[in-house]
Parts: sequence; C-alpha cells; structure tokens
Amino acid sequence: MNAHPVTSLFPMLPDTELRELAESIKSNGLINPCVRMGDLLLDGRNRLAACALAGVEPRFIEYAGDSPVAFILGANLARRHLDMGQKIALAVEIEPFFAEEARKRQATSTGGRNPQLVVHVPLAEPRSRDQAASLVGISGKLVSNAKAIKQADPERFEKVKAGTLSIARAKKEIKVEQGKRDLAAAQKEINEEKRKSIESVCDLRVCSCADLFKSGIRPDAVITDPPYPKEFLPCFSELAEGCKAANVLLAAVMSGQSHLPEVMRRLCEHLQYRWTMAYLTPGGQAVQQWQAKVNTTWKPVLLFGESLEWFGDVATSRSNDNDKRFHGWGQSESGMADLVEKLTKPGQLICDPFLGGGTTAVVALALGRRFVGCDLDSQCVAQTWARVLA
Repeated sequence: MNAHPVTSLFPMLPDTELRELAESIKSNGLINPCVRMGDLLLDGRNRLAACALAGVEPRFIEYAGDSPVAFILGANLARRHLDMGQKIALAVEIEPFFAEEARKRQATSTGGRNPQLVVHVPLAEPRSRDQAASLVGISGKLVSNAKAIKQADPERFEKVKAGTLSIARAKKEIKVEQGKRDLAAAQKEINEEKRKSIESVCDLRVCSCADLFKSGIRPDAVITDPPYPKEFLPCFSELAEGCKAANVLLAAVMSGQSHLPEVMRRLCEHLQYRWTMAYLTPGGQAVQQWQAKVNTTWKPVLLFGESLEWFGDVATSRSNDNDKRFHGWGQSESGMADLVEKLTKPGQLICDPFLGGGTTAVVALALGRRFVGCDLDSQCVAQTWARVLA
C-alpha cells in the first residue's frame, strides 16, 4: 500500500523502537487500526511496518473527510515533540498540499468520494498558507518568512526543519550573506568600470561646497567631516543649504564638540535633525580639549534626513588608527568604513564636499559605492586621485 506523500514529512521510528512496537503488537494485537483512503495510507506507517515484522494482519479504517492533509497533520502533531522552527518548516512543506486539495475541490461539484463515514474532519476554506499555519499553531506571517528562507537557501531551511537552526538565526545569516553578495557584485561592477574610466564612479573637483551642489549633483548620502575651528563654522551653513537644495535623503556630519551648539543651529536651520551617532576613536587617539579639560575618545556624527532605514548608532575606528598621513584632520579608513557600511548601500552615490585627505572617497569605492566630492585645495584633490588610482 502506498502512503500519502504528506506522511513522508514525518520520519519513521528508529529500528529499535520499531522492533519494540512489533513485539507489543505480537503480544497484544494491533490496538489502533491504520487509516486509509482507498489505496492510500494516511496514518499508521509504523504500525503497518511493525505488523509485518510481527506477522500480524493489520486492520484498517476508512477516512471519509474532505482534507486528508489536515487529518495526517493532526494525527502526527499529537505524537511529535516539535520545536517552533520545526513547526514553521512543516507548515511550509504542507502548504502546497492544501493548495492542491483546494484546486481539486473547486474542480468537482460532488465533493469527491463519499464512502461510509468513519473519520471526518470538517474544514473551512481559508488560504492554504493560513490553513497550514493554523493547524500547526503558528501565524501565517511566520510561514511566509520560512518560505522565503527555503527559496533563498534550501540547505538552511533543512536545518530549520531538523531543529538545528532557528528561523531568526537563519534569516540573519541569509541577510549577511546576501549583503556580502551585493557588495561583491557592486565591487565587481565598479572595478570593471574603473578599468574603463575611473571618472565613471569617482568625480573629484576643485571647487567650494556650494558650487558642488549648485552643479546639480544628486547624491544618495552626504558623509563628511568639515573643519572644526571656529573660523570654519560658516562651512556648516554652506553644507546645510547645499544638502537642502539637492534634496539629500541622508546627511551624516562629523563635528567637534567645542562649538557643537552653533554647529547644530546652523545645520538645523535648513535640515531635519534625525539622530546623533557616536564615532569612537579608542586607544591613543584621544584628543586633549584644554579649554574643557577633557580627553575625548569619541566625536558626534550628526544625522539629518528622513528615517528611511534602521541603523546602529555607534561607529568605531580601530584602536590607534588615527591616520594623519594624507591630511592633518584626516579620519581613519576603518572608522569611515564602519560609518559608510552602516549608513549606505553598495552602488549608491556618496558625497563629501570637504574632501581633505580623501578617506571618504577611498573607502566608498572600496565598499562598492560611487563617489563625488570636492575641496578648495587642489593638492587635496590631486592626492585623493592618487589614492583612488593606486
């Protein structure tokens, strides 16, 4: 006798337990008969196999309900100890069977077979996903999430099904790997473009911040580190006006803390404040602020724009990675890379209108982003070209 395909979703007993069941049937007979629907076995694979071992003739009762899938599921769930991940995976596996039952019911006006009623499971007609989820005892959304895991990574789905990997962990791992693939694809694309012409992915200009934005650029994000001394405070107003004119969705602006209230006032005059990130500079990178008598190992990164994506609000430079080789106010590549990865996606256009030593440009290109930036100092621009072409 052939077993219904859904029964294969539940494993058979181990050999030792099957032999024990056979001995019990040999001694006491088959207490619970097997359930069949015509020539299809719906419940009792282990009992049928044990009867063969014991040399006992099996007994059957006929199923007469309208959803053998639901019957098989209900009969097995009562005997199995499944964790949440296994239940979710099971719901994914049985959903296509419910959908097939629904198609068959729609294709007939008689309701199908009508033998003597022995076992009956009345069912409504919800969507197959919700039907599967309801019978397992979970939400339809969890089933959709698990289906996405199965489609994206069948191997991980099998681990979820086996109970060795949680749904949450599987989703996280798949997201990380997808991010790596996206990054690799973007880097490959940019490297190919770079071989043709570096200008296609990197635009460096000798001009002011205001002139750069007036040229019509439309960056996805501005990540910049304007100069901190008091005489440069107007730069923050110039930056804010440019970002507003260009409808920049995300502006991340590093700042010192000595003039932070004035910096905030100038930026908030034109931009919508969102959050303040902490940019950590551990190790020997502490800066002594004599007027405040503070050894500081962090600086604020002021974020402006709409809240479109989630992000973590701490970026970290590697210990003692205060790289001043290319500019006296330069930032480390490790810290800038952490910031770029948190706030942008591969392929996006990043702008830094205060180029300095060019670290933002170097990091952006290395991480598969495109870049546009400027500086009033032609030597800074030339040095940045040398770095990105190296």
